[in-house]
Amino acid sequence: MEFTGERVVPGKVEPDLLNEHLSRYLFARPLVEGRCALDVGCGTGYGTAVLAQTARRVLALDVSAESVAFAKTSYPARNADFLVADCRQIPLGSQTIDAAVCFEVIEHLAEQETLLEEIRRVLRPDGLLAISTPNRIYYTEERKEVNPFHVREFNFDEFLTLLKRSFAHVEIAFQNHVAS
Repeated sequence: MEFTGERVVPGKVEPDLLNEHLSRYLFARPLVEGRCALDVGCGTGYGTAVLAQTARRVLALDVSAESVAFAKTSYPARNADFLVADCRQIPLGSQTIDAAVCFEVIEHLAEQETLLEEIRRVLRPDGLLAISTPNRIYYTEERKEVNPFHVREFNFDEFLTLLKRSFAHVEIAFQNHVAS
């Protein structure tokens, strides 16, 4: 699979870029231990493989059939299933997932609130969501680099506002601090 700039392809990207993306999954690995986890926008599957090391089961979905085929071939695991699916219509029943990860996906969609509504729908009431998005101030404004695959990027406060609106009555925790 070729690297187009949209999805990280191990072995085809700079080690720093791969490590930046991989670190999110390493952070989430203990959070999904023993749980049924959902990898929303799994891309090429390297992160799903990390989650599968501790999760009871991982369902990984991506809208790209090419990426899912690559993931199935490159990262097979007995407890991981890869699906071609649109994250704005997750093909799972309500409250069926213990934990979801959604790393570097939301900025690729115009229907950002729909994505969050779907994740909220499939998560159990005591479910956990680990989510990330690039900070527009650092990645776009300061570096003066525009990613053509991004529809809408956020600064920290904008992202926090969106999460609070979508997950009202839920504590939102950030690495190194908690927002109430």
